[in-house]
Amino acid sequence: MKKRNIIFVLILIGSIISLFIGSKKLYDYYSWADEKTASFPQNRILPYDTLRVLVIGDSWAAFHHNNDTILATMLRDKMRKPISVISSGMVGAKTKTIYELMFDTISFCGTQKLIKQHPDYCIISAGINDAIAKLGVQNYCFHYGLLINNLLSIGIKPIVLDMPDVDYKSVYQKESFIANIRHHISSWITNSQMWTFENYRKALDAKISQEGLKKHIIYVPSTEWNPKGFEDPRNLYLEDHIHLNQKGYLLLDSCLASYIQRDQMLIHDSQ
Repeated sequence: MKKRNIIFVLILIGSIISLFIGSKKLYDYYSWADEKTASFPQNRILPYDTLRVLVIGDSWAAFHHNNDTILATMLRDKMRKPISVISSGMVGAKTKTIYELMFDTISFCGTQKLIKQHPDYCIISAGINDAIAKLGVQNYCFHYGLLINNLLSIGIKPIVLDMPDVDYKSVYQKESFIANIRHHISSWITNSQMWTFENYRKALDAKISQEGLKKHIIYVPSTEWNPKGFEDPRNLYLEDHIHLNQKGYLLLDSCLASYIQRDQMLIHDSQ
């Protein structure tokens, strides 16, 4: 009898611990990051004639590393001046994580050291993982707003990449049954539409407009460089239908180079 009681107590304790750990993970999953104040230098580093571009974010930013030289060449050809392009991203990162990496000096993907170099522009690739995980537009927009405002506070112009259409259904098909159930439950909890990213795009665009941020940033709609998304017949995506291939990056970078050149011309004309 005593042995049975001991087993029951151990099972009860184990269940309580599992519930506690599960609740904490659930809280961390949906929680919002603490707002931090940027303490980065606000002065440009030498040489002053070099235009610096930083790319941060998720896997799109991480995989852009091999295309940094190409974007730099595109900008150099357009603007006839020295260009520096550096990319740093974390595969699978959600917008909350991308924001927290701005203050990270330890991990490999921490971007604080790059932000301290004070680039002129910071291209932000974020949102696909938020939308696939159904974290909700409020969570997404809150952290994206923190990214934008922290960059603006230290004189770096954010370049916001409008969330592109990717084949999110192919992601769900590769995941386990349990993972798919979790996505559906998360969709219900956060009131996120299951099969579209459109609500995320509209919510971020509305936030940027309502807070008067559009005149301080560069906003690049996905339709500018790839109007048909992952269904584009030019085959701009890898076989996973989520990540860009070389053609895709060339098209995106060509668009980004044109936007940056146009912004530099506006700055020059206003001086």
